[in-house]
Amino acid sequence: MEQIIIAIIIIALGFYVFKFYPFEKGNVMKLVIAAIFIILTAICKRLAIMIPLFGAESLKIGFEYIPLMLAGYFLSPSYAFIVGLCSDVIGLILVPTGFPFFGFTLGTILVSVIPSLIHEHSKNISPQNVLRIVIGLILVLGIGASIYIGQLDSVNISETVYHLQSQDKITLISICLLLSLIFMIVIAFLKRKINAQEAKTFSTWILCVVLTELVVTLCLTPLWLDMMYQIPWTISLCIRVVKECAVLPIEIFIGYILIPILNRIWVRLEK
Repeated sequence: MEQIIIAIIIIALGFYVFKFYPFEKGNVMKLVIAAIFIILTAICKRLAIMIPLFGAESLKIGFEYIPLMLAGYFLSPSYAFIVGLCSDVIGLILVPTGFPFFGFTLGTILVSVIPSLIHEHSKNISPQNVLRIVIGLILVLGIGASIYIGQLDSVNISETVYHLQSQDKITLISICLLLSLIFMIVIAFLKRKINAQEAKTFSTWILCVVLTELVVTLCLTPLWLDMMYQIPWTISLCIRVVKECAVLPIEIFIGYILIPILNRIWVRLEK
């Protein structure tokens, strides 16, 4: 039943983006660029690494979200939908995992579509308001993660229960709050040092990354794991909160470095 509901959501999302953001007739270049992002996503899936957490190799750090979000940033939602869908299908072909679960397909599509929708609508929002939204989301993530970690007593990893001591909680909470503070300091610093257009590009990219990770990684993925493997939502969320402390700065930094380069390439291709 869950599969049917999620499939209906995917179809409805596809209907929405293709109706309001249709393909540009005769624009083969965007299809080629979409194909390149699909190939990059497939390559990045192979670069995932496992790092130890609580004494076990339990935290997967992958980079496939970066080309997906960049595809959404540069392409319209209809192209982003195709990039996300094809990337998931190719991933299933390269790494078969049995019968596909449509929840992860929806998640992969949203990783590309959310940045595309944000980029489309942020054009009508002033840079100051974009920055306020970004800072608000960072505060919500940092404070919310800290409160969540503070009320946890144990974490279950690979069928082993790890009891969190006060020192463990303080360390994790300090990391969350410190990263939130660093994000806000960097945003304030760059706002003063760069021009308005660059500041808006940077803040829009941060908004794309933070909102995508919030929706897909912290909300939907734990729900899919609970449905498929009966992994408690709260336990899965704890692992992912810690993961975001490492992943968010990487995604933001890499994207901010690549966007100006890709912008110049994009302008040349359009000429």
